[in-house]
Amino acid sequence: MSKKQVLPTGIALAASVMLIGLIMRSPITTLPLMLSQISQELGVPSGQLGILTTIPLVMFLLISNFASKTMAVFGLKKALFLSIASIFLGTALRLVVTMPTMLLGTVFVGIGIAHLNVFMPSFVAAYFSHKVGVYTSLYSLTIMVGSAAFSLLTAPVVATFGWHAVMWLLVLLPAIVLGFWFYTARLVPEKVKTTATEKQVIAPKKRIWTNVRAWPFLIVFGVQATINYTGVAWLPTMMAHHHVSAGAISVIMSFYSFIGMPISIIVPNILVHMRRRGTMMAIAIAGVLSLAGAIMLFNQDTSSLAYWWTLTVLIGFATSFFFLYTMTMFAAKTDSPVETARLSGMAQAGGYFMSAFGPMLYGMAFTANPAGEIQNIVYLILVVLMIAAALLMAATKHLFKA
Repeated sequence: MSKKQVLPTGIALAASVMLIGLIMRSPITTLPLMLSQISQELGVPSGQLGILTTIPLVMFLLISNFASKTMAVFGLKKALFLSIASIFLGTALRLVVTMPTMLLGTVFVGIGIAHLNVFMPSFVAAYFSHKVGVYTSLYSLTIMVGSAAFSLLTAPVVATFGWHAVMWLLVLLPAIVLGFWFYTARLVPEKVKTTATEKQVIAPKKRIWTNVRAWPFLIVFGVQATINYTGVAWLPTMMAHHHVSAGAISVIMSFYSFIGMPISIIVPNILVHMRRRGTMMAIAIAGVLSLAGAIMLFNQDTSSLAYWWTLTVLIGFATSFFFLYTMTMFAAKTDSPVETARLSGMAQAGGYFMSAFGPMLYGMAFTANPAGEIQNIVYLILVVLMIAAALLMAATKHLFKA
């Protein structure tokens, strides 16, 4: 490759990382902000549309473990293209406001994002092996930026142009990403060859579900996801139960989201340059802060804004740190994009399965006794389990090598 091509290719790849990150959550997180308008047009109670927020998580459960096989069959470039195309098709289908098209469109969106969840650590490992931390930070940050931007823009756009305008924006963004990746893919070589057969992909020495070194990855990812989804679902209700005003709840929950942004910039870059002892020290510090949040839950009978802000920030820190730690280690503990995808797929499939039960079980405990200790004890146990598994991850030199 000539020097004249190097800079454009590098910029195109970096831009692709950022653009793909923008569509990895926003098509999911924006829809709940417009459920009342959608329910009115469909003529159904808004409660029935809760399935539109559940479908993507179901797709994460079903698809994650098999996404690496998609990459092995098509190669990384085509697999990324098909994933982005699935999101584009899904958002386009939702422009037709009928229940079948909304459901089918959301299925396609979920399938596309489920694949991208698994592919992005492999993408970073394949094209930025010397800067895994930087580019893990980049796409993690843009995931949050994309979601936050649509959250901020939705209300004023709906008020000015109507909710259909937001649906068109949700189609336009994947269309731009799809076109840009089509352009970028022509500039870069394929890093994952399509010659891997089914037998090669699941060679006995590299089976993933029976590899004991892989399970800590699943546990850490699963616990942080469980805490995250449960926190997002129930922290506002907990605050309201303790007489925190709706306005204050909105402000406090915004910090839950924004705490992840500086962490996404700092954590992956630090972790990839640390030796094992330094990594364990970072986990220990994050663990102490996470435990502090868990212990605070035992004294939640207060309407103090300082208390709820501190608790929310500590929980947000815990989920952000351990999410980014796991995403960074997927590439750091494997040798090839295919290995990275298989580890990522296994951890995410099992992790999302765990997280699916979190909000429901917490809701049952909270409904039975809002001031009960059972849910707080379970939360504390989960945090301890997550810290222990994270330390085991740090102690692992390589997923498939002793």
